[in-house]
Amino acid sequence: MSFMKRRPKIIAEKYIGRLRFVLALVVMCSCSVFKYSVIAQTETTPKEWQLSAKPNIKLKLNASAQLWYRYTELNPGSLDGNQNLQTSDFDLSLRRLRLGSRWSVGERFKFYTVLGENNYNKASTKSPLLKVLDLYGTYKFSDKINIALGKSTWDGLSRYTAPATTRMLALDLPLIAQPTLNKTDDVTRNLSAFVYGDFGRLNYRIGIIDPYSYSYTGASNVSPAEGISDFSYDKLKLQYTGYFKYDFLDKEYTSGPNFNGTFLGSKQVLALGAGFKYQPDAMSFLQEEELQYHDMRLWAVDVFTELPLHWSFARAFTGYVGCFNYDFGPDYLRNIGVNNPASGGDNTYLSLNGKGNAFPVMGTGTSVYWQLGLLLGQEHTKTIWKNIQIYNTGQWSNFDALNNNMFAYSFGVNWYINNQKMKLSIGGQNRPVFSTINDSSVEIDRKWMGVLQFQYLLN
Repeated sequence: MSFMKRRPKIIAEKYIGRLRFVLALVVMCSCSVFKYSVIAQTETTPKEWQLSAKPNIKLKLNASAQLWYRYTELNPGSLDGNQNLQTSDFDLSLRRLRLGSRWSVGERFKFYTVLGENNYNKASTKSPLLKVLDLYGTYKFSDKINIALGKSTWDGLSRYTAPATTRMLALDLPLIAQPTLNKTDDVTRNLSAFVYGDFGRLNYRIGIIDPYSYSYTGASNVSPAEGISDFSYDKLKLQYTGYFKYDFLDKEYTSGPNFNGTFLGSKQVLALGAGFKYQPDAMSFLQEEELQYHDMRLWAVDVFTELPLHWSFARAFTGYVGCFNYDFGPDYLRNIGVNNPASGGDNTYLSLNGKGNAFPVMGTGTSVYWQLGLLLGQEHTKTIWKNIQIYNTGQWSNFDALNNNMFAYSFGVNWYINNQKMKLSIGGQNRPVFSTINDSSVEIDRKWMGVLQFQYLLN
């Protein structure tokens, strides 16, 4: 078929995709109008819309969006949409879009749905199409025992393996805490069954996950290589995971699977956690041309704190440190480029990092990740500084596959226009570039990325 004959079809698909995107935004705005029109009917109307007195069914809608305007110093060999080499790039992108609902049936059963999309930028080959991200239910037997079944972000291992992405301290989530991201999960979501609850100050979650194959996640089905491990999809077995957290100060109460990155000084928290994730025969590699399977064994310990301050210039400190010990098999290494702006890469110029803003984030070895934040101003002051929060993050990793340690860091400022519901953030990230010359895997350069993010949250 000639290009002229295919052109009407291409144009039609293009505008149908854009129409879907516009409809998604209209639905999000409609949710906002619907919710607040219901609440405005009477001063005593609760946030939830009570559909009927019996059997006491309530519906709550929510929506959120995160938009990025960004400057990126690109990795060597990065190509734009016209296959031209690029060294830097400006782009506007949709980092996240979410439309959610929560149904409460009585006091014990809740059902959740979330539609969403991630990472729509000019390098995207398709217009954003909302898909089902979450679809699960929970049942409360008691404070000590609850169950969650379905597709969700319920997960173990560490605090930020299940992060609240609209209540983060930093600009984006810590990827080191997402070891199976889009490999055996779908945008951090899993088909799973979890038991969770609280025994006094101890919070726990233990679960079984049925991993996705590459045909669902879109991951590459890599052929086994000599002495280099990668995910294997021919013997998918269940994952087992758990996370246990003890609160020494204020008790953290979470209504769902996700943990906050900051409470904006409203709590005094000191939480120590530990977790694991295990999947037998998850990885494979060749040893003297013989296929070998390797279990995925992941461990983590972390500590989170938020302390109200009474300084003349600051009112809250937030801190997090996590230590991750990952065993994916020999020399496993994964580069990740969040919301990658590059359309492709020229192998003649490419570094170990690959295209765009990717760098080695995950691998067999030990990693330490931290976050530090300071909320400025005093609670009763009316200056703009009251709503300003500065932060710093860093990741140090000793990966088996690299001859140098990997170190990446970021810093930024959050301006809370309406607490977490409307926030403007600006952040900078510095990452390493590694060479593959003579298989040396050594750091040869460093690159910057700067992001201006606007967040809108309706709940």
